[in-house]
Amino acid sequence: MNRTLLIIILILSGLNGSTQNDYLVDSEYLNSTPSILLGIVPGIPSEYSVDFYKLTYNTVDVAGNPTVASGSIAVPTNSDCSSVPLGVYCHGTVLRQTDVPSADNIEGFLTKVIASTGYIIVAPDYLGLGENEGFHPYVHAESQATATIDLVRAAREFLETSAISDNGETLITGYSQGGHAAMATLKYAQDQGLIEELGITAGAPCSGPYNISESQANLILSGDPYSNPGYIVYILMSYQLAYGNLYENLSDVIQQPYADDVAPYFDGMQDEFDMATVNAILPNTIEELMVDTVLENFENNINHPLWVALRDNDNYDWTPQFPIRMYYCTGDEQVPFENSIAAEDAMLLNGAEDVVAVNSLPGANHGDCVLPALTDVFGFFSSVAPPCAVLSTESGGPLELDVYPNPTTGLVNITIKESSGYAVVQDMSGRLVHQSNINSSLTTLDLEGLPSGVYIISLKTESQLYRNRIVVR
Repeated sequence: MNRTLLIIILILSGLNGSTQNDYLVDSEYLNSTPSILLGIVPGIPSEYSVDFYKLTYNTVDVAGNPTVASGSIAVPTNSDCSSVPLGVYCHGTVLRQTDVPSADNIEGFLTKVIASTGYIIVAPDYLGLGENEGFHPYVHAESQATATIDLVRAAREFLETSAISDNGETLITGYSQGGHAAMATLKYAQDQGLIEELGITAGAPCSGPYNISESQANLILSGDPYSNPGYIVYILMSYQLAYGNLYENLSDVIQQPYADDVAPYFDGMQDEFDMATVNAILPNTIEELMVDTVLENFENNINHPLWVALRDNDNYDWTPQFPIRMYYCTGDEQVPFENSIAAEDAMLLNGAEDVVAVNSLPGANHGDCVLPALTDVFGFFSSVAPPCAVLSTESGGPLELDVYPNPTTGLVNITIKESSGYAVVQDMSGRLVHQSNINSSLTTLDLEGLPSGVYIISLKTESQLYRNRIVVR
């Protein structure tokens, strides 16, 4: 069915009262993945199989008009838990309409990996992607936020008929553009007084351009080659859509023949070519890409409409009322790590009580930073809102183990009926700080060298899993 016709039908069905939901329009079961296929990321333990669904839901476009968008939800199964935390994963930059989580691509697979640990994970496709027509408002803070928040609302309506529900705690993360989207969602929710409604417990944006008007712009304006010039075109076209005052024709700001060359790839409909194709046909310096007079005016006028748009989409300078971790890598060639440092500095200066920027893998580039960062996210989320797998046994009976003392001054005793397994301790950023094999019914972990603080201890045997916080004093 034509997507325009589908959207009209779905909106009208909501208006005529044929559905009792305010946000959820439709759900489609896609598949189920066994846990054994999801346990591929070290540090993210897969415990449950996952059912995967596509959701369509009511939201608003950049002008505030009603529209229907899509996203996905990954739900852990074969679990004894009746309610678990809800996690939100915001995906990175894509150009093709179907390179979105609900199309069950690699981004969708990542949501399944995290869901297999015992979280329900939702992932927005964003406006202009998936089932939503038109051009995608790339790195546009407000529309990313509203699309994400309305998906959370739709997901909770969907879960009302599910065997498992969320427990009211919401954790938000995302990588690259998704890092910006996650931060935008957290800030928008706080600014609009939605923290209690959404149940936001913590946020963990990763490698995002939070300080887009400075840290990100400085990299591009430095004159050095930039690896992804297509991002510049994407932002220009996005902010023209959102604000309408940057240009009349793309060739007004992008030199020829590049303006004409890239136009077919940014038509809001094509589903064949990705950002790699666009980057390959563009020059990698800003001087070669943008029209000289436009670039000169932009560099010399802080009130240029593009500067105003960039500043409007900064989301680093505010005061979070909940814990935030920002994960980055110092070798990131696409989104400089200074974005995270600037955000940490600004938030702490503003009086935020629990904000930390964490270097997940020193020296790693943008691509290599993904898995270390998401592993850190899992460790952090487990420390503030443990997943379903905090306590479980294969038989469903009571755990036959004890972990003591807690708090501890360094030595932790584990008594357990089985004589084999392993113990892992992670800090609040998700970093592995201790691991031991369990070889007897009484095992002692020596944590005396750790700084005082809160850690996550995970124990795994053939039939039992235990995960909880432990305090070292």
